[in-house]
Amino acid sequence: MQELQQECTNTETLMGVLHQHRALENFLMKKCIPFLENKLETAEKDALRWQERAMKAENRIEYLERQLLEKEKLANHQKSVNDVQYQIMMKTGTVMGEVVWKAFKSHATVKMLVDAEETMDKYCALSQGFVESFLGTYNGCMPSQKSLEHVFVISILGALTNFAAFNEGRAFLTKRQSGLLLMERLLQDQAKWSVNHCRNMKRMSLTFVYNFSLVDNVAYFLLSDEKLLNAVLACVRLNDSSDVVGVAVAIVYRLLTVSLSAGIPSALPEKIPWSMVKAMTASSDGKLVEIAKTKLNYMTSFVNPERHNEIQRSLSAAKVYESLEYRKPARKRIVAEPVKQKRKLSRREVKELGLYALPSDTVQYKDAVPLHRLWCGYFSKFFQSQGTPDVTDSSYNMIVASLLKADYHGAKVTVVRSKQPSVVGVKGIVVLDTKGTFKIVSKDNRLRTIPKNDSVFEIQSRENVVTLFGKHLNARPAERSVRKIKVFSLPDL
Repeated sequence: MQELQQECTNTETLMGVLHQHRALENFLMKKCIPFLENKLETAEKDALRWQERAMKAENRIEYLERQLLEKEKLANHQKSVNDVQYQIMMKTGTVMGEVVWKAFKSHATVKMLVDAEETMDKYCALSQGFVESFLGTYNGCMPSQKSLEHVFVISILGALTNFAAFNEGRAFLTKRQSGLLLMERLLQDQAKWSVNHCRNMKRMSLTFVYNFSLVDNVAYFLLSDEKLLNAVLACVRLNDSSDVVGVAVAIVYRLLTVSLSAGIPSALPEKIPWSMVKAMTASSDGKLVEIAKTKLNYMTSFVNPERHNEIQRSLSAAKVYESLEYRKPARKRIVAEPVKQKRKLSRREVKELGLYALPSDTVQYKDAVPLHRLWCGYFSKFFQSQGTPDVTDSSYNMIVASLLKADYHGAKVTVVRSKQPSVVGVKGIVVLDTKGTFKIVSKDNRLRTIPKNDSVFEIQSRENVVTLFGKHLNARPAERSVRKIKVFSLPDL
């Protein structure tokens, strides 16, 4: 009986466990598995969505990289264009600056500009801005003296220096704050400039200060500022160029005369290196010796009052220091006896005699080959030192000018382009170069006349090939070799 009860108890226990197992299985099948499937499906959707986002991000990155490359190419292209435009602008500004520089040497031009007050105010402000920008950009580390920026600023200072060489110009600049500020900046920056790299800049700046100091008010202003006085005295050094030292000594001499003549108390006489000034009297430069001796004599006259009036009269009769160099005494003109000129042949007589005519049936190609070899040796000298230059090289303009002045008798030319289609592609050796034509002999022993004005030629000389526009050669060789070549000459497109 007990055994049956035990079996019933075990059976009930097993039934309970089975019931729990079925309940757990039912819970897993109805709730857990659908929940996990739902989560898995959501995870798969999220994974697909993130994958799409990643692909979009990759495409976006590729697009941005392409845009960046395009912008970089555009920026490089724009930079090269800007560099070319800057070079053209600087070349144009340099030429215009030199034109203005030369124009300011005329007294009549200076008077006219002083009358045009508004225009001259703008020019002075623009000049001050250019010079300030140049000095602020390089700050003592000046570019080469042959660079466009350096030449451009020198031309601006040269124009202002010539303008200040006349009484009207000095009076005009004295009333403008820009003139005094520019003078002050130039003097203060003198110590930063090396004479080897900035000789022209130092000389031009000091010349401008000297011309400006001929106004008493400006001289008083320089005497009242100890920094400016020290800047001027710093330029009086024996190891500098004599022209720079000469202008510096002239400024000191001017300030010294104003100080002593007007009775203004100044520490200038004590600061002047008199031993150095005495050493300058033994210089090989006559102008520097003359200035040094004049300064020493003036100090002697100030100590001896009886000679003071004599020096004053000599100062009042002194001429204005106008340009880069001191004025030279004018040469005496010697009137020569009229020479009877020899009679020249007229054009008709030259034509009748056939002096410049080549018989078409006597010139052969083989006779012109030795002339071409001789010409190749002459033409190769243009490219010996530096080779073929780029447009941005400093020697480019010099070689172009040499090419335009060269002699092309014996050159082997090819007509590349022309308004006459019949001569395009013609090759030969030049046997006669006239004002408007090339006469060339080809390998078929025919003598052809090619007009220069409407043609473009390709010149061959061993390893060098040069393209020349014929309109730039429209002159006789003898005249072309001495003609001044324009720096800017735009070719036909």
